[in-house]
Amino acid sequence: NYFILEFNYIKIRKMIYLYMLLPLFCFISFYLHFVLGGFFLIVLYILSIEIVKIQRKKNRKGGKIQICNNEAKPSNLIQIEIRYLVVFAVVAIIWSFLGGQGNLYYQSGDWNIRNAVYRDLIYRDWPVIYHDYNKALVYYIGYWLPAAAITKLVGFMIPTIYLTESAFFIGNIFLWIWTSLGIIFVELLLFTYAKPRNGRRILLIPLVMVFFSGMDILGVIRDVIVRGEQFQGLHIEWWSTGLQFSSLTTCLFWVFNQTIIPWMAILCVLQEEKMRNYIFIGICTLAAGPIPMLGIAVYMLLNGIYKGIDSIINRNLKGFFQEVFSPVNCLAIFILPVFLLYYKSNQMITNGMGTGSTIFSMFEIVTITDRFLIEALLFIMIEVGIYLVLLYRTFKSDIFYYITFASAFIAPIVKISGADDFVTRFSIPLVMVVASMCLKYLVNYDTNRVKSKMEKLIGIVLCTCLFIGSATPMTEFFRGYNAMLQTGKIANVYDEIKTFDQDMAFSFFTVSDYKNSAFFKYLMPDK
Repeated sequence: NYFILEFNYIKIRKMIYLYMLLPLFCFISFYLHFVLGGFFLIVLYILSIEIVKIQRKKNRKGGKIQICNNEAKPSNLIQIEIRYLVVFAVVAIIWSFLGGQGNLYYQSGDWNIRNAVYRDLIYRDWPVIYHDYNKALVYYIGYWLPAAAITKLVGFMIPTIYLTESAFFIGNIFLWIWTSLGIIFVELLLFTYAKPRNGRRILLIPLVMVFFSGMDILGVIRDVIVRGEQFQGLHIEWWSTGLQFSSLTTCLFWVFNQTIIPWMAILCVLQEEKMRNYIFIGICTLAAGPIPMLGIAVYMLLNGIYKGIDSIINRNLKGFFQEVFSPVNCLAIFILPVFLLYYKSNQMITNGMGTGSTIFSMFEIVTITDRFLIEALLFIMIEVGIYLVLLYRTFKSDIFYYITFASAFIAPIVKISGADDFVTRFSIPLVMVVASMCLKYLVNYDTNRVKSKMEKLIGIVLCTCLFIGSATPMTEFFRGYNAMLQTGKIANVYDEIKTFDQDMAFSFFTVSDYKNSAFFKYLMPDK
C-alpha cells in the first residue's frame, strides 16, 4: 500500500541522530581553531561510521522475518498511514508558529534575549566577538547553528540581504522549518514508543504533546482559596514559589532552544536497548542545553547502575562493560571538554551568583525545612505524582518509571546560581517521560477487554487529570490571542535588545575579557 509506511525506532534512529549531530558539526567547524576543528571533525566522522555499523548490525538481527510483497521485513515494524504523518507535520508547523517561530505571531518575554542571540549569530562572524566591548557571546547556541549556517550560505550568495533585516527574516523562516522538523521527529519517536493499537489513536500523539501539563490550575486554586492570593493571570505555572515543571507547550514557547533536542534525546534513551550511544546522546544534548542534559544524565546514570547490578546478578559483566565502553561512547567523550570549556568561560558559571552552599560555584542545595518539604511534596504530586500513581499498574516493571520519580524529587532541591532555572530546565526530560507514559497508556487502552473496575476508574481519572492539566497550555495560547486583540495586529514579537554589541550587563550570555578564558585562548580560531 503506497499510503502506508512501516518503520520502528531503529529505522528512524539515523535521522534523529543526524538532527542532533548537526549543531555539533556546526560548532566544531566554525568555533574551533583549524587544526583542532579538523581533529574533532575526524572524531565526528568516525563516530558516525560507528553508529551506522551499529544500525546495520541491528537491522541484520531484526528478529523474525515476514515475507510481504516479495520483501523481507522485520516483524516488529509498525504501520502508519501517510495522512497521519501529514497531521504530524501540520501540527508541528502551527504549534511552532504559535510559539513565535518565524517572528510572525506573538512571542513570550524570553524571546527578547533569544532574538538578540540569533541575530548576532546571523550577522556576525563565528565565534561571535564584540571587539568594542572586549567580550564574546557564550550561551547554549547549538540549536540555532544549523539554521544560522544556512542563512549565512544564502547571504554568501546574496550579500545584499545583510544591508537590511532581510537576513534575519530569512533566518527566522529557516529556524521555523528547523523547529517544525524537530517536532515531527519528536512525534515519530512518540509513535515508536507508544505503538498505538489502531490508526485513530495515532491522533492522540500530537494532542497529548500539545496539551500535556501538570495540573497547575489546582495549585492556583489552592493559592486563591487557602492563601487568599490573587489569580496568577496568564502564566499559572509559578503557583508554587520558586518551583515549576514547565508544560511541553510552555517549553516550546519560552525556551525552544533548550527543548527540542532534549525531547528527542530522552525519547531515544527510553527506546535504546543498550547503553552504547549514551555519551553521544548526552553530548548532543549538552550542545543545546546543559541543564536539560543533567536531567537526561540522571536517567542514563540510574539505568546504568540498574543494568550493572543486573549484570552482576546474571554474571554478564563483560556484556555490561562492552556497552559502557563502546566505540561510540569512547569517541563521543573526546568532544566533552570542548563544551565544558566553552560554557565555563561564561562569567556566571565562573563566579557564581548563589549565596548558599554551592557546588562548582554554581549549583546550590536549598535549605530543607518542614515548610519546604510540605510545599515540595504538594508540588510534585500536582505536577507529576498523581499521573505516576495512576500509571503504576502499567509501568511497575519499567525502570524508567522509578527513575522519573527520583528525578521529580531531585529537581526542587537544587538551584543554579541562586535562580530557579534548574528546576524548570532539569524537569524538561522528566515531563516528556510522564507525557510519553500517559500517551502509551491511552493509545493501548482496550475498552472491550478492561473488566476490572479499578482499571476503568484509572482510565477515567487519568483522562480527567489530563483535561485539568490542559489549562496550562491553554493559557499560553490565550496570551498570544490576547496580545493580538490588544494591539490589533497578528505579529507581536519581542525584539527590543537587537544585539549584545552594546554596554549592558548580561553576564549570563557573554564573557568579558574573553581572551583570558581557556576556550577563547586555546581553542578559538585566530581573530
